Amino acid sequence: MAGLISKGFEGQGMLPEYLNQLFYLIGQAVVLVVAAILIISFLVALLILYSFKTGNFFAARYMLLGTMLLEGVIKALFWMARADDSMVDDVGVRLRNYINTKEFLKTPYEKRFIFMPQCLRSVQCPAKLTPEGIMCIDCGRCGIGEAKRYAEGMGYKFFVVPGSSFIKRIIKKYRPGAIVGVGCHMEIKEGLDLCHSHSIPARGVPLSTSGCVATTIDWETFYEAISEGASRERSNSDAGGPSR
Repeated sequence: MAGLISKGFEGQGMLPEYLNQLFYLIGQAVVLVVAAILIISFLVALLILYSFKTGNFFAARYMLLGTMLLEGVIKALFWMARADDSMVDDVGVRLRNYINTKEFLKTPYEKRFIFMPQCLRSVQCPAKLTPEGIMCIDCGRCGIGEAKRYAEGMGYKFFVVPGSSFIKRIIKKYRPGAIVGVGCHMEIKEGLDLCHSHSIPARGVPLSTSGCVATTIDWETFYEAISEGASRERSNSDAGGPSR
């Protein structure tokens, strides 16, 4: 019996050799792929640091693609370097804004929508929830009323929303030409992905502090985001040039 078993293993001697060769090749491929991922992630991380400090972007579309595909690895590199990995989210939002700028500015104000999160409201806000969000009554308890007046004066449609389901419903109903979204980095990231899936140029304005209630925003940044290009159009109009 022992002799038969020994002969059986000898007869199969070639099979383990082929398997070893196959596993060796697979192992080499895996090592090369991992090395490539680490190198690309390292390069994108350096570009993110550069963009965060300077506000400039190099190879923006490739940089955004690398950030989207390798976000977890890039954040791990930041963590190992004891750097703040929130820079990855911040630069990701700014990258999308930068890439969308041309198409966003082409869109007439009347076709641009603003989505403001309900958490920016005062805790004493008397506004009521409706099927299209919270109807601001401009009570003066927070900055939303003033922002709404300013934006609607430019032609924007302005919505204060309690969640992403409202945004999806409004997009489906009105088909906006461009969108400005305010929220935390995660909400903006999801919102920009949603807009991209609908081919809508969008830009995000991050909150200064996140949370469920009494959050804050840099209002100057918000007004700059919705007013970009307005002064140029005004000058063209005053000179008899084309206007919206």
